[in-house]
Amino acid sequence: MNRGLYLSIRMGSLFNPSPVSQAVIEAITEIQVTNSVGSQSGFQMKFTLGKQSPFNNLLQSGYFDPRTRVIIIATVHGTPQVLMDGIITKQDVTPSNQPGQSTLTVTGLDLSAIMDFIDLTDIPYPAMPLFTIVALILAKYAVFGVAPLVIPTSIIAIQNPLERFRKQQGTDFNYINALGQASGHIFYLEPGPEPGMSIAYWGPEYSKFTTPQPALSINMDADDNVESLSFSYDGLAARQYLAIILEQNSRIPIPVPIPEISILKSPLAQQTPPNLKSARLEDIARNGLGEAALKILGALMATPDAISSSGQLDVLRYGRILKARQLVSVRGGSNYYDGLYQVKSVTHNIKRGEYKQSFSLVRGGVKSSIERVSV
Repeated sequence: MNRGLYLSIRMGSLFNPSPVSQAVIEAITEIQVTNSVGSQSGFQMKFTLGKQSPFNNLLQSGYFDPRTRVIIIATVHGTPQVLMDGIITKQDVTPSNQPGQSTLTVTGLDLSAIMDFIDLTDIPYPAMPLFTIVALILAKYAVFGVAPLVIPTSIIAIQNPLERFRKQQGTDFNYINALGQASGHIFYLEPGPEPGMSIAYWGPEYSKFTTPQPALSINMDADDNVESLSFSYDGLAARQYLAIILEQNSRIPIPVPIPEISILKSPLAQQTPPNLKSARLEDIARNGLGEAALKILGALMATPDAISSSGQLDVLRYGRILKARQLVSVRGGSNYYDGLYQVKSVTHNIKRGEYKQSFSLVRGGVKSSIERVSV
């Protein structure tokens, strides 16, 4: 599609998608892929739809129907990256009276959509810690090339099966997310490293341990590599949580100290904002110490970051694909906002001869925590 950029697509059955035909490649007008922290990754592909074209025959055969698997690979300057491994969930056809203006649009989600098909409420998991439950649930998706990467919680809480035990609520996807939100963990699917493979990660936010991606540069004259960049400081984002539990035997209320979580969730800045708001964690008193501590940790990890940034870049000028859920450094945005950020979301916009990314970044405070950035 352009010098330095090569795009390849595979489509077909859930178990063995194959490279698409030349007719499909020629009909593509636009591809969009979105990766975001805290939500499923999604994609959308738009095609021109001609009455007499071989592409129209593929449509009639059900080639683009929901549940068709789609793998999108982008190669930039010789480095391939799997952008999406998912399934089609929706199909839209827009006919037109004008020649060549009829379009087909297919929309889909990553393979976590398969985990959201069947309600498995009430499946029991007696005497199992949370990470074991998650690993057991994810094991059934190995047939789709999904490899689980499950990290134990910092506090292991196991219920006595003679008193009570956990039962699944909802689909596999909803239950895994609920367990993560209750314990300060996140869940997402990362496509790759090879086509047809995905890593299902359930664990703490680890982006602070990743190697920062090359700096996003603005207001640097010839060294600029982003087209736009803006910053926002939300003073109401930081908050202080209050929690009280009841000791199960004596029923005496016990205040639970809020743990220090900077080790798990670094603000990536020198100065963190003061807590302007307080919030009480509900439904904590009837839990034991271990479960209460997990819920408190989950609430703290879910607290939004005060500093956010958004912008757009041209991938070929930046020299590589910006990845979500990793660190990136920023320069040229003033000393107050330069430094490290977590890439919260990335939207890939690919057209013929063009590959751009819209992105959003977050961190917990102002002023850079590092003296130099990698370029």
